[in-house]
Amino acid sequence: MAGEIIECISLGWANSYLVTGKKTIIVDTSNPGNGEKLLKALQENGIEPEDVAMIFITHGHIDHYGSLFELLKVMDVPVAIHYADDIYLRRGIQGPLYPVNFIAALIKVVGKRLKIKKRFTPRQQLVFEDELDLSEYGIEGKLVATPGHTQGSASLVLADGRAVSGDLVVRRYLRWGPAGPPPFLHDVGQFHHSLQLLREGGVHTLYPGHGAPISLSEVE
Repeated sequence: MAGEIIECISLGWANSYLVTGKKTIIVDTSNPGNGEKLLKALQENGIEPEDVAMIFITHGHIDHYGSLFELLKVMDVPVAIHYADDIYLRRGIQGPLYPVNFIAALIKVVGKRLKIKKRFTPRQQLVFEDELDLSEYGIEGKLVATPGHTQGSASLVLADGRAVSGDLVVRRYLRWGPAGPPPFLHDVGQFHHSLQLLREGGVHTLYPGHGAPISLSEVE
């Protein structure tokens, strides 16, 4: 069994994760303004900036990549993202929001206007399509395309069946309630296919972009 440690860094409503094996991968960076908090979290976990092998962005929504450029000011590390959502990161804009209910539609009115004011092109960018093996980055696992929430959503899947999955699945009230589809869903068919892909790959626990871990058996 793989010995990777997953440390959740709660930053307001959104989570960032430190996935540590031989090296560390930062998964998502939350909203803008959280760069210092993430650097402090690394220090508190005994991780030096040079121990970070990659920053992985699960999808192109600003509450998941908003503080990326703050980190890249002090870290020269590769940034991985699925090719379909890469354009939003490079432009510093919000990826498309596809609401599934009235409340989500109201949130979209504000959320679609969000932008990153101070940004630049990462010096090292890893844009992948289906999978990206992480062994050379010190982690026994891979990045896997899991579209549904957005066209370019992806998950970090560890060899032991844990997965950091962004907003593929969330709890009804983000931090509590039953688990199910997110309030924004690009494609229902892809959502179900991604869940099946993870199940067939032996995934049993999801570490979501909001709230506590979710057992995949909870998701019908």
